[in-house]
Amino acid sequence: MKLYVARTSPYARKIQVLIHEKDAAGLVQVLPVDPWTDPAALHAAVPAGKVPALVTGDGWSLGESWAIADYLDAVLPGRRLLPAEGAGRWRGLRLSALAQGMTDAAFAAVIEGRRPEGERSPGWVARQMAAITRSLPALEAAVPDLRADGFGLGGLSVAVALDYLDFRHAGLDWRGDCPALAVWFAQNIGRSSLCATDPR
Repeated sequence: MKLYVARTSPYARKIQVLIHEKDAAGLVQVLPVDPWTDPAALHAAVPAGKVPALVTGDGWSLGESWAIADYLDAVLPGRRLLPAEGAGRWRGLRLSALAQGMTDAAFAAVIEGRRPEGERSPGWVARQMAAITRSLPALEAAVPDLRADGFGLGGLSVAVALDYLDFRHAGLDWRGDCPALAVWFAQNIGRSSLCATDPR
């Protein structure tokens, strides 16, 4: 299998962390690309030209990190990071969705900041930052679920999202308002899967 990634993409990092957590790094060839240069191989895999993009061993392709995560969790060896059914599945999906929403907002704010100065929308950036601000208390309240998740798909998605805030929005002091979340993050950021995929 081939996985197209961009080094600083939080979406691609989530999939790489999942692969490491399943101890399956040798089964997926990771191919770094710059999606902003419109590489032909990436477009052949997913017409939208977004990372991550997976080309399976059977030759068909899959885009979107949530879909790739579900597929790889099912076909790669190792423990399931998202249970196939039951309460654990819904907990993992809820945590993943919270993390995805916050990541989407953080990423959108970064991209808006890269537009030419006269084309930027301060109102749009403020809207994204407000979404982050609303997401953090929800994650603080979900720390018991994060602990119960056992660093499954929900936990790794939240860890990647929080580290992306530190990477791209370093001025945001989320730890001060989310002490339990900060403790959980500190306990997990040293995991080998997160260290091996650190974009810095």
